Amino acid sequence: MADFNHAFEVLKHLEFKDCSDALHWNEGEQGWTFMGIYQNAHPNSKIWKELEKYQEIEKDPKKLSRLLCNNITAMQEVKNIYRMKYWNRAKLYDVKSQKKAEEIFVFGVNVGIENAIKKAQELVGVKADGIVGPKTLKALNEYDKDLFDAGYDFEEIKYYKELINKNPKFAKYEKGWVNRAKAV
Repeated sequence: MADFNHAFEVLKHLEFKDCSDALHWNEGEQGWTFMGIYQNAHPNSKIWKELEKYQEIEKDPKKLSRLLCNNITAMQEVKNIYRMKYWNRAKLYDVKSQKKAEEIFVFGVNVGIENAIKKAQELVGVKADGIVGPKTLKALNEYDKDLFDAGYDFEEIKYYKELINKNPKFAKYEKGWVNRAKAV
């Protein structure tokens, strides 16, 4: 079965190459974002309690970011959020292929896990309802791994292009999104 910890390391490599940039003030959210976790979406997270402790002595966001990256409590909280909101919700622990699980997980973190599940369901030929049940798991596990990899990358890129067509301001992200889709 697919391993969350390995998938999380893949995600970290794609998203957070440098610990000094893992924390930033998110103007759109009017709050902090740490490793992709929005403060406003998770206001009671232990991440923000740890951040508050550091802010008593440090104001530089890059230094705060590095401190949080090395904080066991904050990092465990990040993993728990990704595990619960994405990995477990998609039942990726029951997917036999690590590659398939990582494709869905990483795409889901970027576009919402329900969208990622629907794309996987469309690809493997089951009802695209965004809910992983026995039929979806069976179809995922029986689908050829290499065909899934190529087909899912295609679906991801198509999704991003449709998003850009609807909202051209997202065009600046296209290259990064395409590279991300191909990287997993």
